Amino acid sequence: MKKRKLKIKITEEQLKKIVKFYNEDQLNEGFLSFTYEFLSEKIKKLIELFKNREINKKEFKSELESTASEEELEKIGTEYKKSKDEKKSDTPNYNGDTGKVFLKGNFDSTQKANIELMIKYMNKSGIKDPLAQIGVLSVISKESNFRPKSEVSYANTSNSRIRKIFGSRVSKYSDSEMDSLKKNPEKFFNVVYAKTVGNQGGGDGWKYRGRGFNQLTGKKNYEKYGNMIGRNLVGNPDLANDPTVAAEIAVAFFTKGKPGNTFPKFKNKTEAATHFADINAGGGVSSHRANAIAAVDKFDIKNIT
Repeated sequence: MKKRKLKIKITEEQLKKIVKFYNEDQLNEGFLSFTYEFLSEKIKKLIELFKNREINKKEFKSELESTASEEELEKIGTEYKKSKDEKKSDTPNYNGDTGKVFLKGNFDSTQKANIELMIKYMNKSGIKDPLAQIGVLSVISKESNFRPKSEVSYANTSNSRIRKIFGSRVSKYSDSEMDSLKKNPEKFFNVVYAKTVGNQGGGDGWKYRGRGFNQLTGKKNYEKYGNMIGRNLVGNPDLANDPTVAAEIAVAFFTKGKPGNTFPKFKNKTEAATHFADINAGGGVSSHRANAIAAVDKFDIKNIT
């Protein structure tokens, strides 16, 4: 198999914020998110290629280290370690405090910590009804499984499924053209999200694709909810994948800035999940409802006396 040559030129200046020693626990999305705001568009492109597994770790490391001096890279490594140490205290830990919500699902410690984080911000915003909380959590469960992330590639999704999801946005593409398009995540998202929620074509579809707990999509949404929570999401969209920021965004999205106690009084978990699935999808879409409803069994209300 012929090795694909990368068409990206990286200068020493562009490498000023990138650490030299990319070992197994450093070369990951957490580190990439830390460096992202300092990088040029070409470096961002390289990062996206790596994150979407279009290039491997060896290629990524080689490209980054090809032009930087030893001294520069050592300085970058020191800065990274300092930042990593400062961020340790901000990493969410699971303390078992989920209020009136009982976790029935098989969640790992990271998922449990993120669920706890969501409940914390829901309580803070006034969403204290456990049925409402379960409704929100059910939507988050089907959107990201409590791991804030960028929208995944559709490369392995069938063309019929893609057509069902995106409808007229991809209707002009033949199956062979679709096969080619979906293999390139950047081009794919620039097509399907070209004019979505404030996007203006160009690279907006890719830049403002789904992220976070509830897969926030579209430049207008990044701007609106970034302003609501006091974060520059338009300038640094990958912030939406930070757990704390993702929780802030999700709660702001579901409440639309209104007090949490203004929601309907739900009769059961299914009714709550349906309500919040509609909000997240921008209207009633049966598949979104069905997936959220299926997730309600992962949660229950504690019998607190």
